[in-house]
Amino acid sequence: MLLSSLCLFFLPITSAAVGKPLPRPPRCLPSGDEKPINDAFSKGGKGTTVLLCPGSVHRLRNPVVFTAPRQTLTTEGDPAGRERAMLIVEGEDQATAIHADCKQCSWAMIQSLIVDGNRPLLLRVPSGAALIEVGNAEGQTVRDCRLYEPRGWSALHFREGDDKQCRKGLIVGNEIGPCGEEWDDEYDGVVERSPPWGNPRSDGISLACQDSLVEKNVVYDTTDGAIVLFGSAGTEVRYNEVFSRTRVVLGGINLVDYDPWEGDYSGVSVHHNDISALSRFLKVGIVIGPSSWSDDTDTTVHSASVTDNSFHGQNFGYGVVVSSVTGFTVLRNKKDDDAQFDGVKGASCPKAPENGRPTAFLINRGSAKGTFQEDFVNGEVQHVICIDPPPDNGQPYVPWRLRDSPAAVKAKEEQYALEHPEEAKSGFDSRMADALVSYQMTLMKAMDSLTNQVETLSVLPIVLPSESLQEQVDASISTGGGDISSRMGKLQEEEEKLEEMLKGMKVDFDALAQRTKQTIEDNKPVYKYIYNSIGSLKSLQESIPPSSPHNPPSSLSSFGSEERDLSQGEEGEEVSWLGPLSVLAGSSSIVLAAMTVVRRWKGRSSRKGIKIF
Repeated sequence: MLLSSLCLFFLPITSAAVGKPLPRPPRCLPSGDEKPINDAFSKGGKGTTVLLCPGSVHRLRNPVVFTAPRQTLTTEGDPAGRERAMLIVEGEDQATAIHADCKQCSWAMIQSLIVDGNRPLLLRVPSGAALIEVGNAEGQTVRDCRLYEPRGWSALHFREGDDKQCRKGLIVGNEIGPCGEEWDDEYDGVVERSPPWGNPRSDGISLACQDSLVEKNVVYDTTDGAIVLFGSAGTEVRYNEVFSRTRVVLGGINLVDYDPWEGDYSGVSVHHNDISALSRFLKVGIVIGPSSWSDDTDTTVHSASVTDNSFHGQNFGYGVVVSSVTGFTVLRNKKDDDAQFDGVKGASCPKAPENGRPTAFLINRGSAKGTFQEDFVNGEVQHVICIDPPPDNGQPYVPWRLRDSPAAVKAKEEQYALEHPEEAKSGFDSRMADALVSYQMTLMKAMDSLTNQVETLSVLPIVLPSESLQEQVDASISTGGGDISSRMGKLQEEEEKLEEMLKGMKVDFDALAQRTKQTIEDNKPVYKYIYNSIGSLKSLQESIPPSSPHNPPSSLSSFGSEERDLSQGEEGEEVSWLGPLSVLAGSSSIVLAAMTVVRRWKGRSSRKGIKIF
């Protein structure tokens, strides 16, 4: 026992002495999925740091989940730019990539990562959460990350917590955007609280955590709010850059929400931020007060400071809008000489009250109490974000969004079928027609080939040998005649293969007929009749006698009385079944005829063989 212990003790020393160090586990996780990351957090517990290899790609079917205090997820070496590890959302209904929203997750660190929400490929998730969910704790940090294309309502959400205990969040040096889609009334409806296919818009940063710092972030093309403060007393928002370039942004920095902190913005300071309306419309640079954002004129928020912010660009609606506040200070905010403010009332906006015209600084002095800079213009303010970009070269604004969701496409097709039953095809689509034509072409080619071979044999000279040559003929039967026997044998093999193919085709056509019958049965409530013919196969229809409701063609009798009941359209209108079913019947006739020809050829070949030998 003592000897074994000594061996184990000296093993590292002897290994180093011979130049063979013991293998060490890798310091960073290579490309993969969320499982090894979650295993490391759950097994490591408090203080665990998970390092992802630089340039690695991690495809997530479920979120990465923090489980204990002081856990860190970062790229090895904390690099910037393209060397950062990438996390990509790939779950069907997944919106969140990283979840650190838990009471035991204080001092969590998320750093030096690229996180792709993958909305362009997977589309929005109805009621989807944020791409990164943190909060419900204190001292959490998101630093030097790039976040874009969330499938839910925000890229980064700091939640206030189950007991409103979120404190000291740190959001520094991140690049966030683009995020979300623009609202399209035709697709999303006009009731913003209940879009049928999920909320198209998305925030950049959504903060409901007190005593936090939002600093030196670049946030752009966020179709809801770029930086949104939900109360968050004691928070400082400084030296951030916000701009609109490819998507319409509703608000640059928002201080409009009463919940969850009952309108308390005490000690909040928003200063020295640059907001630019570049090549896409930015409706309001800084939005202050509930009625500025909505039609809620009864609720107020209080006690924040908004100072020394600047506005650039030619595509603003408004610079700063203030209403429904008390104890606010709004001073020394400036617009550059290039800043322009314009816009038109949206098509679904209320007609009254008439909001103040687009301008750099708009205030409703009747509902705003505090200290405000002198260049504010007094006017009505209610749901001021209900403003659209002005016409571009005479063309009205068209919202940008991604493609329709599969559920929306299906619903639209069903609605169209109900409204236009005459255009339905009863399941007989172009693919079935193409398959039928392909079968026919294959059949005709095989028949032509077989005909050529039979005709070649039919012109062989039939020799009736004389007695003087009988011995030579008898001698040649076992030699020269072998070539003919070989050819006939090969021909017979080809005939058998063709016959098998024709039998298979017949089975396929029978199955196709059964599927067509089932499709017709399934669509009875919607489809009242079918097309009279398929244009490209019209000649097949003309070869079959016309049918009537009382005397259907015998070739269709196998489809049963249930289909014949549908031969009458609405109000006694007669509808022909000479469409897809006639094509199937005609094709079946071709197959049967081909099989008959093959049997005839086989008999003919047998007779020729008797004459030759």
